[in-house]
Amino acid sequence: MAPDERRGYLRKRFLLWSGLLSIGAASLLLKAGSPIQREGHLTLLLGLGTVALIAELLLVRYPLRHAYTGRGIWMSVSTPVVVAALMLYGWAMGVWLDALITFGAGLLVARLKQSHIRWVWLNTAQSILCAAGAGGFASLFALPPQSAGLTVDTFARLAMGLFGTLALYSIVNAVLMAITITLTEGVQFRWVLRESLLDTPRETLPMFPLTLLLMAVLYLYGFGGLLTVLAPYLALRQAFILYMRQHELYHQTIRSLGFLIQRAHPYTGGHLQRVAQWGRKVAEQLGLPPERCELLYEAALLHDLGKTVLDERVLNKPGRLTPNEWKQIQRHPQLGAEILSNVPFLNAIVPGIAYHHERLDGKGYPHGLRGDQIPIEARIIAVVDAFDAMIGGESPSQQRPYRRALSIQEALVELRRGAGSQFDPQVVAIFEQVVQEWTPLTRKAKDG
Repeated sequence: MAPDERRGYLRKRFLLWSGLLSIGAASLLLKAGSPIQREGHLTLLLGLGTVALIAELLLVRYPLRHAYTGRGIWMSVSTPVVVAALMLYGWAMGVWLDALITFGAGLLVARLKQSHIRWVWLNTAQSILCAAGAGGFASLFALPPQSAGLTVDTFARLAMGLFGTLALYSIVNAVLMAITITLTEGVQFRWVLRESLLDTPRETLPMFPLTLLLMAVLYLYGFGGLLTVLAPYLALRQAFILYMRQHELYHQTIRSLGFLIQRAHPYTGGHLQRVAQWGRKVAEQLGLPPERCELLYEAALLHDLGKTVLDERVLNKPGRLTPNEWKQIQRHPQLGAEILSNVPFLNAIVPGIAYHHERLDGKGYPHGLRGDQIPIEARIIAVVDAFDAMIGGESPSQQRPYRRALSIQEALVELRRGAGSQFDPQVVAIFEQVVQEWTPLTRKAKDG
């Protein structure tokens, strides 16, 4: 299919899907009835909608992984407000409230970013369907009258109902978004749905305490009590903004140091990135926590930092090194660790840099550590670093003139030969799997 034909085909699918969503959303709004018909509901709707709309434009973004604010979630207050309204006032109020918030915020964002207005209504229609679906579940957990009070059992039941309503809202939203992305981008629905559902628990769990608090405040104090929640919310938002700025400086430091290493040594052009990417893959396969995988990635990016303070004539020597020159090279892990030792927020990556040339049999350098004395991060970097050095990089400019580059299979044989003495056998086995997955992709990219 030609590119123009494909775009036209995807556009038709988008329009058809938008039409179906619009019909469903409009039908639900009609069934819910006008909030004007219910005494006090219009004032409540406008009040809740205004507060939620303001909060929607002041989103809180919290990071999912240590030191990687780019991998985070924008936590919206509008969803907790809608879910709390579903529990307290029924599905009709929740549907209208969600429509008001999503449409209002969408119009403002579309105007500021000059985006297409059609996405505003599409998002609004999806929100209406989410609220209606979750509202049906919420109706099973009726609140007792305020005069009856809340017992422990009743509160526990309401909390379970609230969590279920919030989870169902997120699941319906994930399914609808997966369908929309599939139809508009032409990707596989199963893959998009899986990725969306994997993020659902991480999005739902942080919102549950806030939703429970909003429901309790609305139940006990009415709309006026909702304003008291905004103050701590805004304080939390400011704290996360400062946190993100701090860690952005962290990443700028990592990038600057990595650039310094590449300028100092001509063979590190793609070496550092490959070692970092492969190393993180191995760490993930080994089951290391996400934050340690990211720290390993950063340690691998800087594992040759110590070479920046060595004699460039030794580093760039075209022939083999003399014993004295080799002793200088062997100092680079410790030198790299010393450079970072006085930077507190980089302390976590120092062990991976300091010990990446240690060996399991104790014959490595600079400290002669053995076995489990060597951190797993350093053992991973050792394997990947050695492999990339053996294959000689991806271009002639990255290959050492004094060393014949090995093939991938030859390099893997060398790693297996060193497993148990120089390298961690488990790391070697996992890395071999990573390489076998990577090789076909590389060949395919080159053939394409």
